[in-house]
This record gives sequence, structure tokens and C-alpha cells, in this order.
Amino acid sequence: MEDTFFLDTDNGSIECRVVTNLFSEKTKKHYLVYEYVNSDDNLYVSSYDPDDESNTLNDVDEDELKEVIKLFEDMVD
Repeated sequence: MEDTFFLDTDNGSIECRVVTNLFSEKTKKHYLVYEYVNSDDNLYVSSYDPDDESNTLNDVDEDELKEVIKLFEDMVD
């Protein structure tokens, strides 16, 4: 079973598929790697707080993105 969720954007809701969840010891943050269900093959990354009941996804900066890429590569090796 695939985990999916809807992301509210300025252009409406977009259905997304979770690729993986990661936690970085370096940044002490949780990250969600996801893709749009009915769109391109791009992957997207957001940080989130698992204790936040509002399920808010936060933008990541360039350093966080590099960390997530490293974690993702380590996971698939």
C-alpha cells in the first residue's frame, strides 16, 4: 500500500506519494521525500515535525537539501 497525501497549493490540492521519510542527526530534523502522483518525475523534499498535529511541511534550504541527498544516497547503497 502506498502512502499518499494531498498538498494544498495556490493552484489547488495536489495528490502526492511518499517516497521515504528520513531523519538527520546532523540537523535534528525529519524530512519527507515525495513526488506528485499525476505529474513529472521530480522528487520534492520538505522538513516536518512529527509531533505537530497540523502536519505542516516546511521548505528546506540548500544545506538541508544536500544533507537529505546524502542520507538518501546512503539509504539506497
